[in-house]
Amino acid sequence: MIRLIPRLPAPVIGLAAALALAPGCRTGEPGRDAVAVQRTAAAALYQPARDLGPLFPAVQLSGRFPDSKTFVDAQPLVAPAEIAARYAAAQSAAGFSLAAFLEQYFRVPRAVGADFRADPSRTMEAHIQALWPVLTRAADTPDAHSSLIPLPNPYVVPGGRFREVYYWDSYFTMLGLIESDRGDLVRSMLDNFAYLIRTVGHVPNGNRTYYLSRSQPPYFAAMVGLYQSATYTAQALRYLDALEAEHGFWMEGAER
Repeated sequence: MIRLIPRLPAPVIGLAAALALAPGCRTGEPGRDAVAVQRTAAAALYQPARDLGPLFPAVQLSGRFPDSKTFVDAQPLVAPAEIAARYAAAQSAAGFSLAAFLEQYFRVPRAVGADFRADPSRTMEAHIQALWPVLTRAADTPDAHSSLIPLPNPYVVPGGRFREVYYWDSYFTMLGLIESDRGDLVRSMLDNFAYLIRTVGHVPNGNRTYYLSRSQPPYFAAMVGLYQSATYTAQALRYLDALEAEHGFWMEGAER
């Protein structure tokens, strides 16, 4: 009887071969103590639902923002604990205005690419090339008053209300970046995902604290394989420890 074996995508086959030839290679792997410190720091980042107390449900249920994502992305202008305390003291006062309170203590984010204007005379390729700089975010500056998980390298976001990087979406973004000869940006995004795996323990749905409890289909190996195919085999080796760590994360409990 002939048994048919499903074919793996070429980038994944090439990646597997490269990693098989490199036992013990651990490029850029942080020590366990450093990882523990980084994960503790990630857990301490601003989480609106946790840090704003009763103000959070009050805002989300008020209808003040038609999009519930707006408030969790908004930037507190003073320490969240101070905002929560001031809200607790002021909410029962006569004439209290939730809208005025929010305007005083939060900066509401703008949509990414809000000022971009498409040129109908451009080809589709030219249109996409023009969008890359609009959708590219510089390396983040850590901010204790932001729900954004700061990333150390530039990355591409979907745009509009989506102001952060998204996990498996980025694979398809990388396909376009490779075609646009932007391997440098693919590498910086891979470095960011490896950073998240090493510090958070996995790649969250997106780089927001409210995404820490969930993820998306694990595409990191496919991303590394794509990059390796577009450059050369040795490029994959720098991600070996992150690949193994992500595999361990997703396989935890498989024996049950």
